[in-house]
Amino acid sequence: MDRHVDLIVVGGGPGGYVSAIRAAQLGAQVALVHNDDLGGTCLNRGCIPSKTLIHCATVLQDAKAVKALGIRFGEPDIDFDKVRAHTNRTVAQLTRGVITLIEANGIASIGGRGRLVAPNEVAIETYGEVTASLTAPAIIWATGSLPTIIPVPGADGPRVVTSDEGVSLPGPPESLAIIGAGALGGEFAYIYSQLGTKVHLIEMMDRILPTEEPETSEVLNSEMKKLGIRIHTQGKCLSIGDSGDTKVLECNFAGETETLEVDMVMMATGRHSNTADMGLEDVGVEMEGANIIVDDSFRTNIDGLFAVGDCIRGHGLAHRASAEGIAAAEIALGERDQAPRLFCAMATFTRPEIASCGLRETEAIEAGYKVNIGKFPFGALGKAATMRRRTGFVKLVGDADTDSILGASIVGENASGLVAEVCFAIRVGASMTDVAEACHVHPTLAEGIGEAALDSIGRVIHMPPDA
Repeated sequence: MDRHVDLIVVGGGPGGYVSAIRAAQLGAQVALVHNDDLGGTCLNRGCIPSKTLIHCATVLQDAKAVKALGIRFGEPDIDFDKVRAHTNRTVAQLTRGVITLIEANGIASIGGRGRLVAPNEVAIETYGEVTASLTAPAIIWATGSLPTIIPVPGADGPRVVTSDEGVSLPGPPESLAIIGAGALGGEFAYIYSQLGTKVHLIEMMDRILPTEEPETSEVLNSEMKKLGIRIHTQGKCLSIGDSGDTKVLECNFAGETETLEVDMVMMATGRHSNTADMGLEDVGVEMEGANIIVDDSFRTNIDGLFAVGDCIRGHGLAHRASAEGIAAAEIALGERDQAPRLFCAMATFTRPEIASCGLRETEAIEAGYKVNIGKFPFGALGKAATMRRRTGFVKLVGDADTDSILGASIVGENASGLVAEVCFAIRVGASMTDVAEACHVHPTLAEGIGEAALDSIGRVIHMPPDA
């Protein structure tokens, strides 16, 4: 099959299928090339299955805690086959939804591996054989990322898995060592700790979630320890061996050599761009390692070729990839000249959740801002008290000279949802005073954002002066 279309999109994940839909809305003939996994890592092996498991874990955690509310029933019993069935059913339902959207928008869905063979041509490979060729004046590359496995002896051995496999284990292991305590490692530590696994969480830096505010990391560290998770910071795995059915890890923890014995090891050491052997370098696409180099509007050095999502940075966020894909489709089809300013929040779905957007306090100071901080604890929120979820806080970072909002860090229940208000405020240029004077519904957790903004301008209501 040889076919000419207006736009080719390579990659069926959030960056790919969303950009294809936007292009179709603009009247373009679109071909979407994917590896028969519409929805990509996010839907099939990442965001959706992991958050489904996290929901099961929070239900378990809440079930164990209801005695404090005067509600009593038997000890929770976990039927992991049904947990797994619920996860698989959720993924299948959402996958069918994506297929329906592709069909409804008249997009040609083509299963196979895309290879760039010319600036305006993509070959489709199936089992290593070229089965079709597509040409178009514009191409969007959105091939996502793959798990990174650290190069230590034994990393390729049995019962060493990545986060991709972590959502589909046959059952919770008795014990698990997770290497890497970023968002991926933290989420799986929470999931499996609630499913009864003895979890060791190993982080090379001096704190878990090292890219977030130190204060938020401290809160999560304390809560994870309460859940029985063993946290090893300043830790490095030196080798992974076997002793019968046991995995033996030789580690260096803060300069001391220790041995851990567990049933399974999970690599949660980040991700890297999925761009190898796709013909990009052969056609002359500028790369930085595995990352495709793009400008601020996602253009590569090849005229008509755009790239979005994880394949341009090695790691990323599903919602960022979608926003970039929409912008790239609009630019490719002449709807706009350049990408809009994107303010994408980050979230870690542990319990408590952690979310952030914009600049952290240290980043703002390093950038030369005179920083103004507004902070409010969840413990002073009525809604948090009703839920017995009083751990955490909202922290807003502002510019003292202009009253503008520079960023936010939130740790606490539903932080992932709360951060959207701050992200929007930054996007539209709202000030601290604007957010402070917005009327937030009572009782809600969102009141914490309003109170933090009030704190930044010296008018916080529900905290005593100089608290």
